[in-house]
Amino acid sequence: MAEKAERTEAETEKGMTIFLDVFRRADKNDDGFISWEEFVSYFADGVMGKEELQTLFDEIDSHNTNNIDTNELCTYFSQHLGEFKEIFSLLEEMNKKMTNVLYGTAKVYQESNRTDKFVKRFLMREILNQMSALQRPVEAASDTLDTQAREERADIKPLELEDIIKKSPTGNIVPGRVVRRAKRQISGISTGSEAFECYELNTEGSGIVNTQIDRLAQLIDRLENKVNLDGFRDEEVVAGEDDLVLLVQREFAVKEDSVDEFQGFLRAYVDLTQGFKGCLNASVRKLLDSHCFTIYEIWSNEEKYVQNCDSEATRTLVQKTAELLEKPETVHSMKIPGSWWKREI
Repeated sequence: MAEKAERTEAETEKGMTIFLDVFRRADKNDDGFISWEEFVSYFADGVMGKEELQTLFDEIDSHNTNNIDTNELCTYFSQHLGEFKEIFSLLEEMNKKMTNVLYGTAKVYQESNRTDKFVKRFLMREILNQMSALQRPVEAASDTLDTQAREERADIKPLELEDIIKKSPTGNIVPGRVVRRAKRQISGISTGSEAFECYELNTEGSGIVNTQIDRLAQLIDRLENKVNLDGFRDEEVVAGEDDLVLLVQREFAVKEDSVDEFQGFLRAYVDLTQGFKGCLNASVRKLLDSHCFTIYEIWSNEEKYVQNCDSEATRTLVQKTAELLEKPETVHSMKIPGSWWKREI
C-alpha cells in the first residue's frame, strides 16, 4: 500500500492551492488517492478517448502506483500552467478577500441601518454581475476549444458515461457529467448566505468557507440555471407534444445534534446525483437557525427520477440518515413546462 503524499496549502506555491480542492473533489472515497475510476469520473470531458485519458493518468502517476496523490497532481499541473498561473494566483487572493468581506459584513449587517444594508446588498449583486461578465467569455472560449478538439480528431470516441458505470468494479462510483459546465455544479459551494450562516455558527471565524474561487462561479451557474417565470402567461397554447420536466422537493427535519453528520451524507448525495443521467439540477436550501434541509431536483422526465430513486446514492442517503431525522422525509413533486427551465446548451 502506497503511503499518502499529502500537500497542505501552506506547502503549496501560490496559484496551486486550487488543485488541492480539485484533488479533494476527485477523491470520492476520501482515501487520499485518486484511482483510475475516480480520475475518469472527474476528468473525462466528453472529448478525450480512453487511451488518451489512460496516458494522461500514467503521466501524472509519476510513482507508478496506479493511484495519484496530491503531490503528483500539483506537480503535473504546475508544469503546465503557463500564463494561467497568474490568473490562478489572482483567484486565490480574490477568494481570501471575498471570504474576509463576507465575514466582516456578517458581523455588522444586523446592526446596520436600512440604507447601509441596501448598499451592502447592492454591492454584492454588482460583484455577481461583474463575475458573470468575466465568466461568459471564458465559458465561450472553453466551449470553442472543446468543439475544435472534437473536430480535429473525429476518429476518437470520447469515453462515455455508461461505459464508466459498466466497467466500475464496485459499482459505487458514479461519475460526474462529462462537460465542464456540469462540473461547476458538482463542486461544493460557499455562497454569501452560507458565509453569514457560518459566522453565526462560528463567531471566531475559523476556516469554514472553502478557499476555492470556483465555488463562487457555481453560485452564478445556479442563479442563471433557475426556473424562469419571467415570460409566464395566464394562457398558453402549445403546438405538438408538451415538453415537461419534473420538479422534486425533498424535505428533511434533522436532529439538532446530527446536523454535521447529515450534511456530510447530503453533500455526497448531491455530488453523485448531479452526475446522474437525466438530472438537470440538484440544489439544497437550509433555513438559518433551523435544522431543516430541502433538496430541489429537476429531472428531464419521471423515468430518470425513478431510476435515481433506486440508485446507490439514494439508497445510501436514506439508509444512513434514517436515525438522524426527527421525522421521516417528505417528498413532493410536480411537472412544469420545460420552457420554464432556463439553461444553456
